[in-house]
Amino acid sequence: MDTRRTFLKSAVSVAALAPMAGFPAIVKRRNANELLSHACVGTANMAMADLRGIMSHKDVHITALCDVDSNFLAAAHKLCPDARIYRNALEMFAAEGTRIDSVNVSTPDHTHAMYVLDALGRGLNVYAQKPLCHDLEDCRRIEALAAEKKAVTQMGTQIAAWECDRQTAAYLKSGVIGEVRHVWIFSNRGGQTAVDHTWPLKESPVPATLDWKTWLGKAPYRPYVEKVYHPFTWRRWRDFGTSWLGDLGLHLLSPVWIGMGLDTTGPVSVFAEVPQEPAEIRRQYWPRMSHIVWTMPGIKASGGKPFKIEWCDGNLADEKIKAATDPRYFPPAQFRELFAKSPIGEQPFQGRVVEGTEGWLLSVHYNQSPAVVLRKGGKPPPLPHVGPAPSHWHEWVNCCLQGGTPTSSFAWAGRLTEMVLLGNMAMLKPGNQITV
Repeated sequence: MDTRRTFLKSAVSVAALAPMAGFPAIVKRRNANELLSHACVGTANMAMADLRGIMSHKDVHITALCDVDSNFLAAAHKLCPDARIYRNALEMFAAEGTRIDSVNVSTPDHTHAMYVLDALGRGLNVYAQKPLCHDLEDCRRIEALAAEKKAVTQMGTQIAAWECDRQTAAYLKSGVIGEVRHVWIFSNRGGQTAVDHTWPLKESPVPATLDWKTWLGKAPYRPYVEKVYHPFTWRRWRDFGTSWLGDLGLHLLSPVWIGMGLDTTGPVSVFAEVPQEPAEIRRQYWPRMSHIVWTMPGIKASGGKPFKIEWCDGNLADEKIKAATDPRYFPPAQFRELFAKSPIGEQPFQGRVVEGTEGWLLSVHYNQSPAVVLRKGGKPPPLPHVGPAPSHWHEWVNCCLQGGTPTSSFAWAGRLTEMVLLGNMAMLKPGNQITV
């Protein structure tokens, strides 16, 4: 038996200094007649998608760019030739001062908190890639500081803006499946499959184009090894990433969280199962597969009754471990029949099933409409009308310029991140019920 009560009590005492949800966003701009002056931390891969998404808004000016990799920085600078460039984000914040209004933090997970907290402390509006942070104790620090500063914030669950996720949330809000009794989220595409390296790793010279020390941030020092950590192979490493749950799990949970009105709700306990792997693999990596169960308190959407959320992360293609076909790491077999009865047809590799007293909501991760299967049969209600899919980035920019609260505000996204990180904690202590 383990507990997180001590952390949560201390975090609550800090967070109580500011509203926990629904605080009014305020317009933060140097001058009402000027463009939003924006800075980017990170410029490649998902960071490039964020840069392009934000700069496509007509009222944004990209003022500064920062990346630890000068090759990535040079490519981004071609897009924004009048932006000032930096290699260290904290130095950029200090140098730019009041010349910038907002920032996006799109770096590896382990450096999110240090940059987000510094930016919020300077009064900047912040768009941060998911997960909001790497370590559990940073979740409420970020949430509380964002509320204190009245910052306009958005976590990068960009698919939350798409019709598929908004329809999923709308179905749940409508109560069409009755009181929720169980939620399953699953991703069986093998997101954590990776090469297992021979130990010890052989150190490589650090490229002249990479600031390795800044890339490491506050993570324990380790030598650079070519093609092992940078630019995108860091995600499975425990020191840098937050597991496949911290990546796809947040996307899958987001419309459920919104649709059920979970807001600042959290689990009362969490339990995990993971396959056996060699000791060095366990020490360095997040598990290749996992089955996690969170017990949630009663809320309005569940009729006041406790319910469970389950995560299944298996991969039939991974033949390296015997657990590849273990049913614990896959959604229940009967879901295939539910999907077959619906317009979706075939069960997807990743998606959601929400069980209610009146039926099931089936939802695919990515741009495909959800479906409802009723217990008593009959024609389900039509898909909710949610209109054309907006831009997640433009929504945040508009709130920075005009006021309002974006869909994935830190006011509740911090609690969603906290839940995922509690799941990660349970993965490190498999078979033990962790009480929150």
